[in-house]
Parts: sequence; C-alpha cells; structure tokens
Amino acid sequence: MKAYKLHAPKSFENFKLGDYPEPAVNDKQVKIQVKAVSLNYRDWALANGWFGYPGEKLPFIPFSDAAGLVTEVGSAVTKINVGDRVAVNFFPNWHAGPFSLKKTELSLGGSTDGVLAEYVTFDEDSVVKVPQFFTYEEAAAFPCAGVTAWHALAIQAQLKPGNSVLLQGTGGVSIFGLQIAKLFGAQAIITSSSDEKLEQAKALGADLTINYKETPDWEAKTKELTQGQGADYVVEVAGKLAQSLQAVKAGGSVFLIGAVGGPASPDDAKSLQMAPIFMNRLQSIYVGSAEMLADLFKAFEQNNIKPIIGKTFGFDEVKDALQFMGNGSHFGKIVVKF
Repeated sequence: MKAYKLHAPKSFENFKLGDYPEPAVNDKQVKIQVKAVSLNYRDWALANGWFGYPGEKLPFIPFSDAAGLVTEVGSAVTKINVGDRVAVNFFPNWHAGPFSLKKTELSLGGSTDGVLAEYVTFDEDSVVKVPQFFTYEEAAAFPCAGVTAWHALAIQAQLKPGNSVLLQGTGGVSIFGLQIAKLFGAQAIITSSSDEKLEQAKALGADLTINYKETPDWEAKTKELTQGQGADYVVEVAGKLAQSLQAVKAGGSVFLIGAVGGPASPDDAKSLQMAPIFMNRLQSIYVGSAEMLADLFKAFEQNNIKPIIGKTFGFDEVKDALQFMGNGSHFGKIVVKF
C-alpha cells in the first residue's frame, strides 16, 4: 500500500510518500480501506517540526482523522462487519466515559501512527459506524474538530437556549462550534480577520460577528455585544487566553483547546492577568471519546446538518493541503480524498 510518513528531522521536506506492506489484522481489529482524511492545525504544526511527543519514534504515519470501508475483521470482532463504513476516533483507547491519562496516552498521527495510508487497522472499539447521511469526506471531518467542539459545548457546557458562545476564527473547531451552538439554540458570536468569512458564518447562523483585524480589542466588543456581561462560553483556539478571560462573563467558562494564533510575546499588553481567573472556570478540552463521536454523528444526522468542508485535495496533493492549512485561508475543514 501507499502511505505517507514523517521522517526525522520533522519538516515538509521529510514528509514523504512511500510503499509499505498492508497492516495485518488481529482478533479484535478491523482493517479499513481509507477513503478520506481531514486536516487539523496539529497536523501542520507536526509536519513543520513545531512540537512533538515524549518518546515519539520517527518515522510515523501522520494525520488523525479518517473515514473508510471495512475490508476485513478479526475472528473476535462482534460489532463491525466487512462492508461497514466507519470513522476512526482520535484517541484509539478512549472508547467511552470521562477523560483519563490512560485513555489519551495514544493519539493518532502524533504519539502513534495515524491514518494517512491506503489501509489502517484498529480495534473495533476505536471506530464508529458512519451514517449513510454522510459521505466519506464529510465523515472524515468529524473526529478531532467536531468531537472537540461537541465535548466543550454539548457535554461540558450543556448548552441551553439563550446561552452565548464566542468562537474564535473560522477553522474546523470553531465552525463545528457554530453549528453546535445553533443546534442547541444558543447565541453565536464569531471572530475573523475576513469580512467574507464572517458573511459565510452569518449564512450558517452566526448571530454576531467581529472582525478582529479592524477591532483588535475583540474582548471589549464581545462585552458590548452582550450588554456588558460577556459571553457565557468562550471556545479558546487562538492562544489568546488573556483576552478570552476578559470576554467571558463572570461565572462563565473558557474552554482551552489550541493556540493557532501562536504564542504572545512576553511584553504583550494583553498578557495574562490573574484577577479574572478567580471569577471564571477554565476547562481544557482534549478531543473526546468514540462514544462522543457516535453521539455527534447522530445529532447532526437527526437534525439534517452537514459538516462544512472548505476545500478538498487529492491523495497526491497532501503537501498542498498542508500549505493551504498553514496560510489560514480555509473556512471549515480541509479534506484529502483518496
């Protein structure tokens, strides 16, 4: 089979396509012919050598999100059949229940091999059946970004009508967050540096928008838009925690997810102040379980909601897809179709 591997030292130059043996299936595993994968900011950062995992072993197969067709099952498999369409969970050992370090010690395309290959094998409890409502490309968009947003807003926040949510940017997590916020009847506020993207967000149901290039004090604008109170919840993906703490209402929650905006300089005027922390709840969100993925599929299917795919690339265009991710011009998810 063909597969991409990231070789040492990590860089775009060492992100290479090669020929490898197809993986074997053990008693509890299923073999999947991958049909589509989607990209996350983490994939771009890893390919650029920006960070790594303790004890990581190069080369490894990158990327974490995939959907495909089951072509073989082990002798002890009982829940998955040949011919099933499935998606793979980001954490192969987090099947259900609350977070634990043990369940999250393996993350695909980082601390263990990922899914950017023509065939992969996983334990049957690490995959989720894909409803016929979704294409392979759509299904591949869910496992990391979708589950992360679902974990934050549906499970931790338990969103209710009338709640307000501030979403940063228009990448995968934030657009899923927008769709989930509207699913639960919440008010959605979204930021972007592009008026065009803000118009796209409005078309998806965004109630209020902020161009953070024109309004760098977006935390003050958020309070203005919420009658001086601040948002009930902030989905923090940009690495702007100080501003997020100013944008959330007293007693509200900031969900810490990523840092796509890069680190702030030590002399940044908006460096972290401690006072707001004592009034708010900070909750780290580290993707989620296969059970959450199944619940997310069900919620979107029952409410006739499709994930937003901004651009699709071919299998031989993976580096182009990563470059597109890196320049920040995408809206929603980027998908590679096999």
